[in-house]
Amino acid sequence: MEPRLNIPELTIERSACDGVQLVVLSGELDLRGVGELEAALAQPGEEARVCVDLTELDFIDSTGLATVIRGHQALTSSGGAMVVACRREGSVRRTFETTGLTRLLTVTEDRASALQALGG
Repeated sequence: MEPRLNIPELTIERSACDGVQLVVLSGELDLRGVGELEAALAQPGEEARVCVDLTELDFIDSTGLATVIRGHQALTSSGGAMVVACRREGSVRRTFETTGLTRLLTVTEDRASALQALGG
């Protein structure tokens, strides 16, 4: 019998709140999960408002960051907006700060602040 691998899971939940599309991630976002995130961010519609909630995400790699950036670019080019909710502490926030994405994207500390920034 082969040893069982302990591969962290990614969970993505989609919903809506006051006209804002919520995409909530938990677990770890890496190469194995970017396709799921791309699908969750795909075709939100013109002038869509999207909150990507990473407050329960434990890890994000460069492929995950690239997917978030592409989602942001697609939304803003169609007149929409995206705000990322990310805890002030932890490796995910440090990754956003180290890469300079906190200057490129609107990043808030929690979902309520993100929704407020999106007018939801």
